[in-house]
Amino acid sequence: MKDFAAAAMMRLIHLGLKRQGLTPPDADAPSAAHVALRDKRTLAQTLLETHGPTVLLRIGEAVRGAPEEPAMVALGLARNPTDLLARWQRLERFVHSRHRTQVVVQDTARLVLRHVALKPHPPPQPAEDLLVFGLLIALIDYVGAEDVRARLPGDTAWRLQRGDWRDTAYPSDVSCWEIRWSSVRRPIVPPSPPAAGTDWAVAARERIAADPGRGWALHDLADSFGVSTRSLQRRLGEEQTNFSRLLAEARLAAASTLLGTSDRTAAEIGYACGFSDQAHFTREFKRHAALTPSTFRAQFALGR
Repeated sequence: MKDFAAAAMMRLIHLGLKRQGLTPPDADAPSAAHVALRDKRTLAQTLLETHGPTVLLRIGEAVRGAPEEPAMVALGLARNPTDLLARWQRLERFVHSRHRTQVVVQDTARLVLRHVALKPHPPPQPAEDLLVFGLLIALIDYVGAEDVRARLPGDTAWRLQRGDWRDTAYPSDVSCWEIRWSSVRRPIVPPSPPAAGTDWAVAARERIAADPGRGWALHDLADSFGVSTRSLQRRLGEEQTNFSRLLAEARLAAASTLLGTSDRTAAEIGYACGFSDQAHFTREFKRHAALTPSTFRAQFALGR
């Protein structure tokens, strides 16, 4: 089985190793759009046996210097750890991953997560657990959480604290982690109505387009304008449109742009633009454009 998430992780592994002053087993990061999952698993296991758990956990720190990939951009735009987790779980469903990140405890400043397998698949390998949690923890810090700490169940001390991983012995089971933070420093954008002379529909479409991978709801859009949902519905109705139509238009426009100007796979583009799965993306794109994403790219991509 291959998917774009495995390919992105392989590229991140190469960056993460170089960031730690280590030479990746392969000279070059994979440039292919898809990578076999077994190749990712083999590499992760080799790194665990060669360098130990801490190196794998620190791979995720490379997200700050990684080249922009649609899926990573969509994750990095999360407003807080809760939003990030929702985007991460959608990614797992989108690529039909055999593994899932299960929520054990969730509140405003704490997550307890378990990495599990869907039946009938075997449980994730410890190396895979370490890679996933290292990336999730790094992303939680990236989206603005402060004083991020992490530990395994039963630990009396934090394994990650003040940005440093404590290099100590690890148990055989590393599939469950507790992650805490003190606050979220990402600035809150104050509500603002459309600029003078701008239609509400145009402003709404632009606001959604700034983060098409967000799980937008009508109240989110209304809050961003500082108006009630009823008021926003009325204004959009006066312009002969509605929230659902604008959401679809903004996501499809973003997907069309990426299909025409990037070499990323249709699956990765569909995820980054907020669609629930590949079938949903293909169905909606064909319904609005009368072409599948692959046919659209073949006919209209720049340079073709």
